[in-house]
Amino acid sequence: MTFLRSMIVAVAVVFFAMPSLADESNVPDVRIVIDISGSMKETDPQNLRRPALNLLTELLPDGSRAGVWTFGRYVNMLVPLGDVDDQWRNAARESSSKISSVGLNTNLVDALDRALYETSLDSGFDQTVILLTDGRIDMDDSQGNPQSAANAAARARLIEAVLPQYMSRNVRIHTLALSDGADTAVLSQLAMETDGLALKAHTSDELMPAFLKAFDRAVPSEQVPLVGNTFSIDPSVNEFTALIFRAATDKSTELVAPSGQRISMASAATSPDVRWHHDLNFDLITVKTPESGDWIADADVAPDSRVQILSDLKLSVAGLPGSLFSGVPVQLEMALENEGSVVTEPTILQLTDVSLKVTAPDGRVGSKLLSDPEALPADGVFRETLSRLSQPGEYQIEVNAEGRTFQRRQVLTATLAEPMRVEVEPDPEQQVLNVRVFPESDLVDTSLSRVISRIASPDGSSVINAMEYGSDSGAWELALVADKGPGEYEIMLNIRGVSASGKTFKSKPESIQVTFPLVSESESESEQESESAMQPDDMLSEPAAPEVSEPEPESMPEPEPEIQEPPVEPIAPDLAARFNEQAEAAQPESSETDGAGEQGAENETSDEADEEEGGVAWWVYVLLGLANLLLLGGLAWWWFMRRKKNAEPAEEIAAAEALDLDTGPLDDADLDSADFDNFDGVEEEEIPQAEEDSHIPTSMGGDTDMGSPEPPAESAALDDEGDDWGEFDLPDENPEDKK
Repeated sequence: MTFLRSMIVAVAVVFFAMPSLADESNVPDVRIVIDISGSMKETDPQNLRRPALNLLTELLPDGSRAGVWTFGRYVNMLVPLGDVDDQWRNAARESSSKISSVGLNTNLVDALDRALYETSLDSGFDQTVILLTDGRIDMDDSQGNPQSAANAAARARLIEAVLPQYMSRNVRIHTLALSDGADTAVLSQLAMETDGLALKAHTSDELMPAFLKAFDRAVPSEQVPLVGNTFSIDPSVNEFTALIFRAATDKSTELVAPSGQRISMASAATSPDVRWHHDLNFDLITVKTPESGDWIADADVAPDSRVQILSDLKLSVAGLPGSLFSGVPVQLEMALENEGSVVTEPTILQLTDVSLKVTAPDGRVGSKLLSDPEALPADGVFRETLSRLSQPGEYQIEVNAEGRTFQRRQVLTATLAEPMRVEVEPDPEQQVLNVRVFPESDLVDTSLSRVISRIASPDGSSVINAMEYGSDSGAWELALVADKGPGEYEIMLNIRGVSASGKTFKSKPESIQVTFPLVSESESESEQESESAMQPDDMLSEPAAPEVSEPEPESMPEPEPEIQEPPVEPIAPDLAARFNEQAEAAQPESSETDGAGEQGAENETSDEADEEEGGVAWWVYVLLGLANLLLLGGLAWWWFMRRKKNAEPAEEIAAAEALDLDTGPLDDADLDSADFDNFDGVEEEEIPQAEEDSHIPTSMGGDTDMGSPEPPAESAALDDEGDDWGEFDLPDENPEDKK
């Protein structure tokens, strides 16, 4: 049966078809624009731009179109735009040696303008520009001062003339900033407007991995997993390209085929089926018609290594934009394709595990198995919605399909950069919470953009209104007062922004929670010190202290067994006296000396009563003991319920942040009727809280917060339920911390 299933997977895929997820007619068109200004001597001292260009040159598939431009004061076409083949690659490798750092200025606008050469909306190509720079627009001797006349004019031309052409011609711009001095506001805007990536390499060593992320969005590559040094090639693979980044050792790279044959750079020179490119810190080996089975990369393999393949059997991933916005869902569609058509045959899909892994900017990872043999998609397309992405930075989406005889992998990057910044400033003296929403740059059209707030009050009511833009502060402003009385308030924001070039974006930042009355920092610190001085254990231990002074402190929670034992008879009078002391003493906190004196006197009284009344006093002692235990239990119950009540919001928040990404489409139901289009001309509206809505969601738009700085307190296991995600743990988290 196993052999039969393997044969079905290896052969039968060619017979099943439906329309493809993507338009295969769109051939990649990649334009690489590289900064060669003088400042690059410091930001890229090793000139890693050269091997990075060589890497992309080798990875570009035959038949695609590409060109390379460099810019400083002037713009040069380093490699003419043309069809990629061996001749084009040879020319690109030779030209990469001309990349330097000698430019006097940074003529970024002209470079982007020139890179539009032969682009059009109906070009038939998937058009992308990868822009690398370490600075900002610099057209004079002002060191990039945006207020200078030349720089301001160039910036205006970029926004008003050049960028609209990119948008109208459907050309994406992936920006890569190589220093903190880069104009990240402009670069982020270019990426956001054109649905590109806004990447940043903090060091020159991060340059090549960043280039690869941009390249993967421009030319999505089919991969097989590289586990350690091993990867598997199935019979449907026509060609593979192994990118092996070398660790800092002298060990040379070799490939070992399933038959044991070793392929080295020297042997590749005489083989027509092997192409080997050796560069500064990587080897790129392409093998045509490879053997099927497990291959080994005999090398000190460094991170970011990978194995790309050419095969008729592919894993298609659609629906992931380059630019993400806070609170806006991403609806992914994943499918196996054979020769451009989606595989729908249940026999094949039942034997294929399709999984999704998401890595958030802070390093947390969540994974989910999407395929269920008992509930296969009729159209062969697996769908998953990622909701409530809110943390700025890079998100990595990895999709794996593993059958009995094949493996396929796609790794894509998307970036989230908020065009708006939210600032919260409490004013305890005036009892006002000031909330301001600032545009991150002047590329946001403040006259057309809108910010709507929903305020949930302690009494369960909600108020929705449009925040006013203050020209003096340069922000949309809200001053929240406790007009519904003391308690916890929550502010949810819904933003519709319009860029200077007319691009519309929506985002829903994390909600803001505040408790009135507001306290100052000094008062808050004082309360914390007071709380730390009186912990719950201390509060309970005061009334219980007399009970634990005897040799068996653990026996007091169960007093009846002690009283029934003969040895406790001499102790009972002392216990009764202490119970009487707790019930009758007007000053419960007495000094140790006074307590000792009273204890001695009461012991004498208890002894006399014991002699006069015999065993009758025992029942009194028992009743007194039980009464005191009930009193202590009541106090403990009251304290526990008070703590539980205070903890309920945090528990509800954790529940709302459970990593269930399958929340369906996001709409403005999270704000009831607070959709932007429904609030034209409406300033304020009261909305009663629904009974079943026991709490306000901590983030609008879904049930998964991949952007929160800490992992959720509770999370369902990956395989417990089909719709649950695993916990997003920090990679370096100490397991002992969870105990």
